[in-house]
Amino acid sequence: MRLQRSHLSIVRSIRQLSLLRGWLRARGDAGLPSIVSFEPDARAGDAPDLALFKVARHGEAMDYICLHAGERVRAVYDTTMWGRSLFECLEPVIAAAAEPIWRACVATGLPVYAIVPVVDRQGCPVTIEQLVLPYSRASSRPDFIVASLHAWSTEGRFVTRGLLHHGTQAPAHWAVVIDPEATAATEPMHDDLAGPGWPVSDGHVVQAAI
Repeated sequence: MRLQRSHLSIVRSIRQLSLLRGWLRARGDAGLPSIVSFEPDARAGDAPDLALFKVARHGEAMDYICLHAGERVRAVYDTTMWGRSLFECLEPVIAAAAEPIWRACVATGLPVYAIVPVVDRQGCPVTIEQLVLPYSRASSRPDFIVASLHAWSTEGRFVTRGLLHHGTQAPAHWAVVIDPEATAATEPMHDDLAGPGWPVSDGHVVQAAI
């Protein structure tokens, strides 16, 4: 499946938009930013919503091994994540839907943004916004993915734990590749909704799969 491309103004979360702009600054004209240059913004409180995955290539197949998961990320997945494959951390139907988005991030070397409507354990509607950002380790190809999750509800309070446990069917969702060269929308779409540590030493929205 091929995702359409969009300008960064489509990102709704203010914190994710800030992460995206930081990625673009670090990228510059040099290709992919280096993972050693990335550090969560402590003042903004980014760390609980972030996860770090290593891209593991096995011929044509790819896997994503969790090296770090923030507190709220672990709650949304509701499982032990460190050292495990992304696909082991998700139910099979969700894992199968997520694979094209993560693969698109690696294949394009560009961020991918997705919106996933779910319901919590009490039936409250919740929206999950996910931003996956590719980073390298002194190479021209993505070696790591930094993933940001932002969950919110128009109902106010909701249960975070287990939001990605969705039974036997993946929720309807939307995803786009964020293209630095894409033209901005007339009216930007954003609003004011809001393991071991990080190691140091990827104009229209289309229905897709996460």
